[in-house]
Amino acid sequence: MRVLVTTFAVVLILISLYQLSFTWFVNKHESRIEEQANRWLKQHYSPADRKYPGDKEKQSLYQDTLDNVFAHYRDSLLATTRDQKITWWGQSYQKSKESELLLGLDLQGGISVTLDIALDGLIKGLANNPHDPKLVRSLEEATRRKTSSDADFITLFTQVWKDQNPNVPLAPLFANNARNKLKIDASDNTVTSFIREQAVAAMKQTYQVITKRIDKFGVAQPSVSLDENKGIINVELAGAKDPERVRKYLQSTANLQFWEVYSLNDLGTSFEAADKVLAAYLKQQKGQDNAVPTQAASINIASVDSLNRNDTTKKVTDTAKKDTSALSNTAADHPLFNQTLIRFARGYQDNDGKVKYPGHIGEVAIKDTPTIDSYLNLPAVKNSFPGDVKFLWGKQERDENGKLIDVLLLYAIKTVPGQDKAKLEGEMIRYAS
Repeated sequence: MRVLVTTFAVVLILISLYQLSFTWFVNKHESRIEEQANRWLKQHYSPADRKYPGDKEKQSLYQDTLDNVFAHYRDSLLATTRDQKITWWGQSYQKSKESELLLGLDLQGGISVTLDIALDGLIKGLANNPHDPKLVRSLEEATRRKTSSDADFITLFTQVWKDQNPNVPLAPLFANNARNKLKIDASDNTVTSFIREQAVAAMKQTYQVITKRIDKFGVAQPSVSLDENKGIINVELAGAKDPERVRKYLQSTANLQFWEVYSLNDLGTSFEAADKVLAAYLKQQKGQDNAVPTQAASINIASVDSLNRNDTTKKVTDTAKKDTSALSNTAADHPLFNQTLIRFARGYQDNDGKVKYPGHIGEVAIKDTPTIDSYLNLPAVKNSFPGDVKFLWGKQERDENGKLIDVLLLYAIKTVPGQDKAKLEGEMIRYAS
């Protein structure tokens, strides 16, 4: 019996050590990647206090950009090394990450956040007159009672309305033929049900937004739960280390902005010039100071392969296709045009025979985004493009099966003249190059 217990204990210890080893190898690999990302950030960006001395607001905005550029570059490096062997027995980083021990919030530490969904704003938005004194007083009282009651906010609001306004129906406050199906003579129960339906839909939408936002923090298996009765969302982020950043992203209001972009047709000449400069720079870095890059391939922008958008879309002629054969030159002579890093957007002809281009410049594998970032941030390369160009990475998309695609779209936006650069950098949070 003793031998059996001893054997079982030894086997259990070995299994535990084996499982724990994945966490050790993963942490060691990620620490090395973070050090590499920190060195890269210091080489390419000035510290916030040096870039905007004496201006705390601009420093804060710029530091937020630095933090997110660092996170994006680090994540790109981790994606690049996901197939790299990091264990003694040849396990890849991706497999080790999947097998590491999840410590949870209690053991690993992290951040726990409770978000209170303000349904009073929703009710005001549904009302015909959000400034109605009776409505405002009822909402204020319902908010006060919520702190000491287990009832949901909608129930509290209707109770308060009846207490403060006996024999006054709710329907006239919310009935509106142009916006909803409520009738002017609807009962209070019907109005309450309508408000509750809208509240539940709003809470679920908020829950989905929060769930998407926490993807930015890079934590394993975050916990997000919605309590519809209390109107709160509980978020637990094991391993998150920046409370201010978490609070800012979770509480921030969505801000939809539209930016004018450059197409490949607009920047074709600029990319040719950048390709020449980059080829010379890379050769110089390799010790070939006297090397002169061959004449860069001149892109006939109008001749790039067309995309078959619909049955009436015309194809680019075979003669035009031949003009793009120069794109297959070696990576040494044409680092941007060798098609191994950037897959440039293809033009297509519309019904009028005019060549059109999509809004993005091209597609880049996530593992190659750090390389493209470093290229586009070289001063000589930047000078090849118009002064108002800012390159940004698009959002990672999913395929028809919901799986994330390992490709990002590269955009060239036109910055607004006179706009505070620090503010712009602060807004372009995740994908700034």
